[in-house]
Amino acid sequence: MTATELGRAPLRGTADACPRPDGSASVPARRPAAALPRELRRPVRGRSEVTTENIARRALVAEDSSDALVLRRILERRRTAHAALYVAELRDLAALADPESMDDPDPGPSRETNAIAAGMVLRTRLGRAGLRLRDAGVAIRDLPLCLGRVETGDLPSEWFDQLVRSVRDLLPEQRHQVDEKVSAWQLEALPPERFRTLLRHLVLWCGPEAAAATSAASRHVSTDLTASADGTACMTVTGPIPEILDLTKRLDRAAHTVQDAQRQALARIAEGGQDQHIPWDLHGEAAATGRPMSLGAIRYVLMTRSEIGTDGVPVPRMPLRMNLVVPVLSLLGLSDAPATLEGVHPVPIAMAREMCGDAAVWHRVLTDPVTGEFLPVAAQQYRPTAAMIEHVRLIDPTCALPGCTRRLTDVGEVDHIEEFDHLHPRAGGPTSPANLHGLCREHHRAKTRGDLDPERRPDGRSTRWSVHGPHWMDVARNRDLVTQTLARDLARAWRLFQERLHEAEVFAQMRREGIIPVTLADHAAERRRQRWGDHLVAHYTHWEGPPGTDPPPPPPLPEDEPPPF
Repeated sequence: MTATELGRAPLRGTADACPRPDGSASVPARRPAAALPRELRRPVRGRSEVTTENIARRALVAEDSSDALVLRRILERRRTAHAALYVAELRDLAALADPESMDDPDPGPSRETNAIAAGMVLRTRLGRAGLRLRDAGVAIRDLPLCLGRVETGDLPSEWFDQLVRSVRDLLPEQRHQVDEKVSAWQLEALPPERFRTLLRHLVLWCGPEAAAATSAASRHVSTDLTASADGTACMTVTGPIPEILDLTKRLDRAAHTVQDAQRQALARIAEGGQDQHIPWDLHGEAAATGRPMSLGAIRYVLMTRSEIGTDGVPVPRMPLRMNLVVPVLSLLGLSDAPATLEGVHPVPIAMAREMCGDAAVWHRVLTDPVTGEFLPVAAQQYRPTAAMIEHVRLIDPTCALPGCTRRLTDVGEVDHIEEFDHLHPRAGGPTSPANLHGLCREHHRAKTRGDLDPERRPDGRSTRWSVHGPHWMDVARNRDLVTQTLARDLARAWRLFQERLHEAEVFAQMRREGIIPVTLADHAAERRRQRWGDHLVAHYTHWEGPPGTDPPPPPPLPEDEPPPF
């Protein structure tokens, strides 16, 4: 079946059982209608539909007000133009999805390549692009009736997105059953919360086995490093509710026990006890305040500093490496420009200075003084070949493919942009930092297969990525944003200085021509400026201190008068 036929595929007949995608024991494909909850046996009805005629009354605004006109335009646009564009994009994305591997959690090379091309167009991450392709295929193939309700404006696109997410773990026949039921609801009159509640009940009824398997298979820990701009991140632990509650209670009991031990230690210290150890006060917070740490702070310390047991499985001790790029002026306290962790995560400069204080190795990376582009000079510290690799990892810590966020320090490889010719080295791409970039192993293999073709543009400032030829995207080289800001500030200061210098010359000319009267105070101020100017020139010209050091501030004039600036 071709991709364009997905939307016209007929619904399959009722089946008694359907095998799982992994080939394990069959599960019921369709539940009998009699087993439905009473509320879902008949088409669900709503109270009243929101229309252009009654929206002003329901929104409590005047019929002829500007707010009412705006609300009517929004409602009409979402039911017509917005719905049509949404459905058209779904059909286009479904055409890129592979129907045969739509339910396969491990995408093949073709599906991965299409996800890369879609990610370039959608301007999103590759994982999100691949999920969009899969969801679009499911929507067109398994939810055609509800998609039709989207086209008519009865089913909002946000509700349809929620529907697609809800049926991801169902079998195709179970999705068809959900599609038949939901499309028969009076969607244009349902409130959002009622739709969400009914959908959850319906999905659980149609696919209880999938729901049970999902809860057992969804045990994982994820990290979000973009959760906040204050240098903090978020780690999420997902799993079945009983297991998460058990973990929470055990962590709470441990935190309460540690807090009681801290309170007892502080009491002994207050009574004059010597050498009292405050348990788990790693940062000296309890000792400084005289109060035990909060339960939240203790939970965090227990989670992040406790030894992870592996039941006897040896874990190799590997050095933890993090790349932190800090502007040198910020490091010296002359600027508040933030640092960058792993090339993408802004870090407040106070936190960056603390991290630098504990760093064992520093590297210097040079930038263009105006554009902030990283110069193709290997970072000092290593032999030439290793230094080139180090340079690439420092300026581009993540995979160079647009949309990929994998870190080079974890799964990365340094690769030639223009292929190196082993038979004729001078005819191929040179082994130099300007012709090197980092790729994760997966996209390195895709480049080797010929699915991806990067090309450094003639000016050297960007790379053009092509996916099977017709799809391409230009990606600018990474650069230091602080240098650009400083260069703009210096240019602005120089321009203001030139303008004021010109204004001073104009005023001086007007005084000489008698247009502006010159007073005795003006003559005195001019003489002071002249004396201080000569004094500064003499001081800095005749400085004979050690080479490479700045001279101290000039001494005051013998007349002991303050400088005129």
